[in-house]
Amino acid sequence: MRIGTSVAARSAVAALSAAAVALAALPASATATAEPGPAAQFKCGFHVDGSLNALYGHCDAPPRTDIIINVELGWGGDDGNYDMCVKPGVTKLGRYPAVWYAKYTGRLCSAG
Repeated sequence: MRIGTSVAARSAVAALSAAAVALAALPASATATAEPGPAAQFKCGFHVDGSLNALYGHCDAPPRTDIIINVELGWGGDDGNYDMCVKPGVTKLGRYPAVWYAKYTGRLCSAG
């Protein structure tokens, strides 16, 4: 009985070995992740944080644009849903699940 290693398996092992050697040769600072820019410090769009805060992150690049989002409430269907003008950054909308979702409407506004 012959026990062998396929060409694909040998190639994969060789590639992983080469990558490990290359990373080991770099200084620790070169393997660290880059500092995030201002827009990367929060999530874009609707999200809920670990404390159940409903948040909307408006990611923007110069020139600044303020946008209108539609905030959907979790109770009672469409009753009570509302539009809100937000500037770039993170806006706290309330608590989840009372605030169920928020989305960009495609409209601009002036948040002052």
